[in-house]
Amino acid sequence: MLYSRISGAEYGSPGLASFDGAPAIFFGPCPEDTDQGWKDGRQYPRISYSLDLRGDPERQTAGTLYVDVWCTEDGPAPEDVEPVLRAVLCGVIMAPEGDNPCSFAWQASQTFQSARETKTDKVIGVTVTFDMIAFPEQITSDPDPVLAMMKFIRDEYPEITVIGQNTLPDFTEPSEEHPAVYFRLDGYELGRETHTVAWLEGVIACHVFAPGASTRQRWIRALVDNLSRRGEVIMLDTSPMFLRRIAADNTLDPLAAGQIRLGATWGILKYPAYAHGINHVGTSATKRQQQ
Repeated sequence: MLYSRISGAEYGSPGLASFDGAPAIFFGPCPEDTDQGWKDGRQYPRISYSLDLRGDPERQTAGTLYVDVWCTEDGPAPEDVEPVLRAVLCGVIMAPEGDNPCSFAWQASQTFQSARETKTDKVIGVTVTFDMIAFPEQITSDPDPVLAMMKFIRDEYPEITVIGQNTLPDFTEPSEEHPAVYFRLDGYELGRETHTVAWLEGVIACHVFAPGASTRQRWIRALVDNLSRRGEVIMLDTSPMFLRRIAADNTLDPLAAGQIRLGATWGILKYPAYAHGINHVGTSATKRQQQ
């Protein structure tokens, strides 16, 4: 999927070099300059990338993507290619088959000058670093506060893509009119108890994805106003989840932290419905029946 995004971008004229008839994009080290795959004589610019994955106790999968752009002094400059990479990789939700959806956020770009040289020019380049964060499924057991919030958004705002609820294509690019949201349970604890109900108190984080801070702010405000007016969300078992506190901060990272935090209270039944069973079954016959 990374190769598909990178190779499908437009890098201007004359574009990337070719290797074996395909764009010169490689996972891992680039082939040597003497490799026969370089048939047309032009070997730069080229791109190589690597992905380091690491475990994350909260989001299950996280990692760092390193993309190296290799150029020469007489061709397209690294600073011409770097913005294109940022545009095609950032703000896109990828949905690998059989794995959690994920997204990338730009972290840094560092220029370099390679010890490798061509016959006439030195090789220069830039390393573009991206953070990768996954969106694992957050559904637990009924009554589920995350599932309740996902259903609420799906019913109220059909134009919003709900990560974990909607079936995602390979690539989802949130837009001004069609943003995306992701809910996760940040933590919860037992609050008060009654005879039949245990009340749980937790914090639900909502991540809002849309291009531009002003667009995100508009959607955050719309969601917060709607939830504030309602004060509760009906869960799938028809019980209410009360929203005791609603906080929003558009300056927070939509990937890592989420911009909306909901202080919610919901109840679970302590005792199941009880019906008296029949322990002994017997029959009796009347005198008339006996005769």
